[in-house]
Amino acid sequence: MKKVAFDKLKEEKRFAVLQSYDILDTSPEPEFDTITELASQVSGAAVSSLSFLGSNGLFYKSVFGFGIKDFEETRLPCLQAGNKATNPLVISDIQVQHEASRQLGIPEKTPYRFFAGFPLISPNGFQLGALCVLDQSPSQLSQGQVRSLKLLANQVISLLESRKKQKVIQQSYRLQKEMEQQRAQERLNNEALINTTSDDIWSIDTNYQFITFNDAFSRKIEAIIGEKLRPGISALFPGKIPEDMHQKFKGFFERALSGESFTEEYCRPEKMETGLLVWIELSGHPIFRDGIITGAAFFAKTITDRKKAEIKLKESEANYRMLFDRSPLPKILLDMDTMEIMEVNRSTLDKFGYRKKEMLGSKMGLLMQEEEIGFFFDSIQQLKGTRKEVKLENIVQKKKNGELIQGELMVHELVFEGRNCLLAILNDRTEELQSISVKSQMASIMENSLNEIYIFDTKSLSFCYANRGALLNMGYSLQELKGLTPYQIKPEFDEPQFRSFVAPLLNDEREKLVFVTVHERKNGTRYPVEVHLQKMRYEGQPAFVAIIIDITAAKKAEQDLKALNQLLEKSNQELEQFASITAHDLQEPLRMVSAFTSLLKRKYAHQLDEKAQQYIHFAMDGSIRMQRMIEDILNYSRAGMEKKKVETFHAAEILKNVVNDLQKRIEQTNATVLLPDQDVLIQANPNDIYRLFLNLINNGLKFIPENKAPRIQIKFRQDARLYHFTVEDNGIGIAAEHLKLLFNPFKRLHSKKSFEGTGLGLATCKKIVNQYGGSIWATSQPGEGSQFHFTLRKKPID
Repeated sequence: MKKVAFDKLKEEKRFAVLQSYDILDTSPEPEFDTITELASQVSGAAVSSLSFLGSNGLFYKSVFGFGIKDFEETRLPCLQAGNKATNPLVISDIQVQHEASRQLGIPEKTPYRFFAGFPLISPNGFQLGALCVLDQSPSQLSQGQVRSLKLLANQVISLLESRKKQKVIQQSYRLQKEMEQQRAQERLNNEALINTTSDDIWSIDTNYQFITFNDAFSRKIEAIIGEKLRPGISALFPGKIPEDMHQKFKGFFERALSGESFTEEYCRPEKMETGLLVWIELSGHPIFRDGIITGAAFFAKTITDRKKAEIKLKESEANYRMLFDRSPLPKILLDMDTMEIMEVNRSTLDKFGYRKKEMLGSKMGLLMQEEEIGFFFDSIQQLKGTRKEVKLENIVQKKKNGELIQGELMVHELVFEGRNCLLAILNDRTEELQSISVKSQMASIMENSLNEIYIFDTKSLSFCYANRGALLNMGYSLQELKGLTPYQIKPEFDEPQFRSFVAPLLNDEREKLVFVTVHERKNGTRYPVEVHLQKMRYEGQPAFVAIIIDITAAKKAEQDLKALNQLLEKSNQELEQFASITAHDLQEPLRMVSAFTSLLKRKYAHQLDEKAQQYIHFAMDGSIRMQRMIEDILNYSRAGMEKKKVETFHAAEILKNVVNDLQKRIEQTNATVLLPDQDVLIQANPNDIYRLFLNLINNGLKFIPENKAPRIQIKFRQDARLYHFTVEDNGIGIAAEHLKLLFNPFKRLHSKKSFEGTGLGLATCKKIVNQYGGSIWATSQPGEGSQFHFTLRKKPID
């Protein structure tokens, strides 16, 4: 080995390139021996060598005309990488060209007179070694010899590239053609080179006939067509290969012969016992001679393993894409350097409320609060290059609508489509954290509640907990209270009674007990309470939870209300009695006036003039209207005051009775009354509901324009709590400003000349509906009609 010195950094890069070919310190190989022999033949020199510059000096891979070991031990001329030569160096006579010899490091006493060195340059520009020829006689190289030796040097690099890339590049094939044209020996040497590969190499002329081929191709074709391959026969094998393969290769040949260079992958069924599909990578190149295409060269290699790996990779990518898209957790792919969003899954779109096109290409800051962006960026800078996963806790992100998301962000590095990326996975803990916050708030609310809250053991009945309100109201400390039991602060109970009372809760027969009792404070004072008792778990054990409401004020209010109700009941009874007596006393003289006026008209009508008869008519009409008003006042005063028997009856029966009683008026007005198809059971007093419907339907028959037939429809619907009735007419309608006055007593919207009545009908309806816990109101369109709506409770008020 000969020592040389280099720039350290460049040497490291150059040596790395050389190591990638796995050539140093390896055994001799026929391919390289053929090249050194061919170099001697081309140049006419006696000795040729192929050397590579390793980390410590030159390594001879092949020497022709001399033993390698002898050659290494003899200080002979060579072209070193340290000379930084990129072009061949030719010394015709070493003894004459002293300066060139001295720069090359050739000793003065050397048996060699002629030297030529051709550097081995890698595709990325590093000199890896040299191909040298030497002779003991002075000599010259022709341009053709220089070109051939340069091609041989390039062929060494091509072989190294082929070793690494597993294919013979076009340069090796050109070298073969040039060598074939120069002399047959060169062609034999090139054929020896291409026959060293297991891949298929062949060439054809413009008539689709073989020119040459390597042994690997020949063996495969012979196995397919059953005969020996030879130059000059058709390369399409008519009748001997499947028609689809015939057409495919004809297409390949036509493309190359048209001047196209291409590489294409295709799949064919291999005629073997396995029946498996075989993938081939085919490269085709036109062959030019003097600018004219004279044929085409092809290189084919089996890439089945690679394709299987690609298919598996695609399947893996598809599976990963499916897992990515269908993940329930939001996942975001970011560019490591720009923080640009490259990809998102469906959960991300659902979570943040964006469309995909709105997110792709945007910065990650789109999804974050402004104050969080700096923290996120700093965390990512620390993550770069570590290949570790980082969990960012309690990070706050922002939805499109402005809502905030609080949770954890898992971030790790990966490579996607050749770019350094980050995969961010969001674990949304917003609801969980809110729940924790709510629980904390609820605990605080419970502790500071003014209501008493107790927790006591289901077995011993001893208190485990009491809130601040309980301790303040009872006057005990928590430690003192823990020594007591519930029945000890409830004078109405002893232990057996209390255990029996809570047994339904303990046995899961009841979910909750609500009862009223008395509590006794530490100072002996007592107060009424309402107890809400449930069984729950406290600190992992079953326990009773009691919420206590101090009902002292409620009890007093109840007593006050009871006294007031008694007073009101007495007043109502007196008022009803007064109304009945008053109505009776008023009706007696009114009947006398009406009777004698009628008698006067009947006996003396023929003696009275028209004016007197008009006076009698006014007197009789006034007494009739007065009679009606007294009856309406009596009905209004009694509505809702007396205790009436509540019955269950069908609404349809009441409506049928009302329509029957109004039948004469319905026929006189040519009216139409439509009843609901659906029937329902009502719990009320039948007379009240009869009077309610009678008043509303009668109004629909009464308030109608002249020459218009009334049309009245009763509609019905219900919900979980109420029955809803609507009485709809096509009458004169009511102005919006008058709707609020409709249900006031004696409130008439029209003169008695236009429409009869006392103004108490709707007021009575309102009083009836209110009695049963319902509501009544009206809607109307003047000139089109009105709708009177009322509700009745499904369960009557106690």
